[in-house]
Amino acid sequence: MDARQRLTRRLPPLPSSLGNKDAQTESESQTPSTLYRRTLRKVVIKKPSLWSCLFAARRDQLWYRMKSEPRGLAFILNNKHFDTMKVRHGSDCDSRNMEHLLKALRFTTVVHRDLTAEEIMSELRKFSLLDHSDYDCCAVVLLSHGNAEAIFGTDGKPVSYSATLQPFDGQHCKALINKPKLFFMEACRGDMTDSGADEFPLLLPFSYQVTEANRQRNYFVPSNMPSICDIYLAFSTVPGYTSWRNSQRGSWFVQSLIDVFSEHAAREDLCSLMTRVNQKVALSFESQGGKLTQRKQVPAPVNMLTKKLFFFPEYAR
Repeated sequence: MDARQRLTRRLPPLPSSLGNKDAQTESESQTPSTLYRRTLRKVVIKKPSLWSCLFAARRDQLWYRMKSEPRGLAFILNNKHFDTMKVRHGSDCDSRNMEHLLKALRFTTVVHRDLTAEEIMSELRKFSLLDHSDYDCCAVVLLSHGNAEAIFGTDGKPVSYSATLQPFDGQHCKALINKPKLFFMEACRGDMTDSGADEFPLLLPFSYQVTEANRQRNYFVPSNMPSICDIYLAFSTVPGYTSWRNSQRGSWFVQSLIDVFSEHAAREDLCSLMTRVNQKVALSFESQGGKLTQRKQVPAPVNMLTKKLFFFPEYAR
């Protein structure tokens, strides 16, 4: 079963206005009175309780709004062929899988292939200047060679990660203020490889020092927000280390994203999902053959979100 079939089976279906034209046509053909009678038989209208109202208000403070159809726009960069670097075999598989995943999560996607460093920044700026006002989220996927601080264009020139974020900050993209901006980076961040470590039981007790700062809790509504805010960076590996990729099935990171999101994205928030991705990459993959055998990897998410993000809040636990 391929990634698209797994996603179709697991995630909630697209609403009729997006993908089910037959259902939409059938509904429009029925008279209003018929629809009204059917609705009455299925729905019992109840006055909301005080607790439900309080929970809804509390949830709005702690959860991002994710109700727009589509959820948002998604940018995918697939850099496979380079002037002076090796071909990234398996990158096309990653690109297709991420496109299927984002569509299943109800994003509208656009894919760019083999861009130079200058073209990457140009297309990111154009994308950030699109009208995002009607959407609740934004996603950027970058598949390329890279190092600890940057990804590379096909011309071998670097584009720093901070530069890729700049078009989407609060000063340059007002329409995305207070909205989650998701970045998925599948690229090496160095040449080191992780040979792993043997497991052993933790013998020393864990202690936590309670300070005055830990005791204090201040809740307030700020008059403004940091420019670099509401961003989630999902790096495929930690700084200085290689990101492993299979030439047929794609990278370990994207394979894990597809498996975890197709199984749990309907009910869990993004941070919980990425913890599962970390676990799957760390435990389910290991390099085999050649000099670099039995090498390991773990992703390195960076969380700058200020609320929980559920892709399908109506199904959330």
